Amino acid sequence: MANDPTIHVEILFVSDRDEYSQNLLVTANSTVDEVLKASETAAVAKDFISGNSLCVGIWGKRVKSSAVVQEGDRIEIYRPLKADPKELRRSGRLITKGK
Repeated sequence: MANDPTIHVEILFVSDRDEYSQNLLVTANSTVDEVLKASETAAVAKDFISGNSLCVGIWGKRVKSSAVVQEGDRIEIYRPLKADPKELRRSGRLITKGK
């Protein structure tokens, strides 16, 4: 195992006030779940998100925790929305730029 090839990945989580980012060197063919278990950023995210499972994506596309990460992947940990954007638009409380 000591000679297994490694890859670089980034873990990202954004709370209401702060951004948490961590670069990790992991074994090639690691899954998202394995990377999250090795990540301090994922531990921070769990403090903000209720429930046992984290909703994650790679480069803006939602993936399962069993997905295999590639060199340079950015694993994003998503938090639940506080309000439905469609409902905010309907009620006129959502202000969009350029419209």
